[in-house]
Amino acid sequence: MILGAMNNPHSNLIKEVNWIVKRFDFLDLTLEMPKAHPSTIKIHELKQVATKPIVGHTAPYLHIGAPEKDARMSAVAEFEKCLDVFERLGVSKANVHFDGDDVDANIWTLRKLVSLGQSCGIEVMAENTPGLFSDPLLLKKIFDKVPRLLLHLDIGHANIGFKVNQTPLILKYLSKKLAHVHVSDNSGKGDEHLGIGRGNINWPRMLAALKLVYDGTITIEVFTSPKERVNGAVKIRKIWDDL
Repeated sequence: MILGAMNNPHSNLIKEVNWIVKRFDFLDLTLEMPKAHPSTIKIHELKQVATKPIVGHTAPYLHIGAPEKDARMSAVAEFEKCLDVFERLGVSKANVHFDGDDVDANIWTLRKLVSLGQSCGIEVMAENTPGLFSDPLLLKKIFDKVPRLLLHLDIGHANIGFKVNQTPLILKYLSKKLAHVHVSDNSGKGDEHLGIGRGNINWPRMLAALKLVYDGTITIEVFTSPKERVNGAVKIRKIWDDL
């Protein structure tokens, strides 16, 4: 298991990155408004502080599932800007979020994004989102239709809107696609990004299912406080090692 943390896009990027690389194994670099948009990135300055491996993350507001083709193409264009930054930073995998409720529109865009990623040597991952796009059987159908697409599993998202967390079932169908994981806690009602143990997620059960099939990068996606980020890593590591 390799533990990392994500920069808070509402905070100064350089300060965030400098803080993360001193405490974690890798940086989960999100490129989004207001303070980490691709147009504002100074590559040379970022390279000076980003001294650990980087996993790429794009904004959840990219409407890859928009019914209108023009809106989807705008999302593709924004993703290309992110890929340009990631390529210059030596990133090998980057995510995009499922969007809206139009399954076919998501598939249409994901095929384009995967091709763009391949052209610059970056593997594209789709991150499950709360509700529809955390349904294990639906996810399997989508990944079957976009064969080169990888899975970015968000355990917190799989906890929202269901009676039980969908993580074990998602892993049952898509473990071979799994390339990255996000962890944060919540009450099951919203994406609260709470510290580990602050919500109702059964972490020993989720991590036990995960450990059976995976031993890669895991991001502590907690924004409540810097202390909670660090504590989250300690808690996840202890549970993992005790399994």
